Amino acid sequence: MLRRTGWLGMALCMVAGVACAETVSVVQITDMRGQVGFEVMNREEYAAIQKEIREEMAAYPAAAADAKKEWDANKENKVPFQGNRIKPRSARKVGADFSDRDKAEKRKGILEERAERRQLDDMEKDGQKKKLSESDAAKEEARIRAYDDAFTMISKRMGEKLGRPVPSFGFVFEAAPKKEEAPKKDEKKDDKKAEKKAD
Repeated sequence: MLRRTGWLGMALCMVAGVACAETVSVVQITDMRGQVGFEVMNREEYAAIQKEIREEMAAYPAAAADAKKEWDANKENKVPFQGNRIKPRSARKVGADFSDRDKAEKRKGILEERAERRQLDDMEKDGQKKKLSESDAAKEEARIRAYDDAFTMISKRMGEKLGRPVPSFGFVFEAAPKKEEAPKKDEKKDDKKAEKKAD
């Protein structure tokens, strides 16, 4: 009887362990610039990012429209607003779920390597195609700068609407806020105050 109870207890523990085992997924996340990254997420984390993305999709149209209005109002902008190349983030599961986080991490590593290789190949092809003249190179540089500005403007507005920043991959350089200069101390006034206190 004792033996049977022991086996039954072990079997229940094993079943409970299997039932409590966390399943995870490799999730492909595409940011607003179209950059791709991969994360290993459990069910709750995936639901949370889906909720964030729904909020971002709701805030995106108004943020993009406001940014375009501001862009069009600035007469110094010679290049059209590049907001059409910026899209809200997306996330989707890649492949089957894993019951072992280590296996999911290995799969994530493989997917990251493939994406990196693909990106390098694309950059190499673009480099071979684009043997631009100086004037064309200047136009291309202006378009890239306009695209970066559009991304920054839309991201900022979405952040204001959402009350949080919108995550992205890669390096994003936003204009640093202007620092207000501290008022300069007038040493003569300080000397006069010191004299009055001494009297």
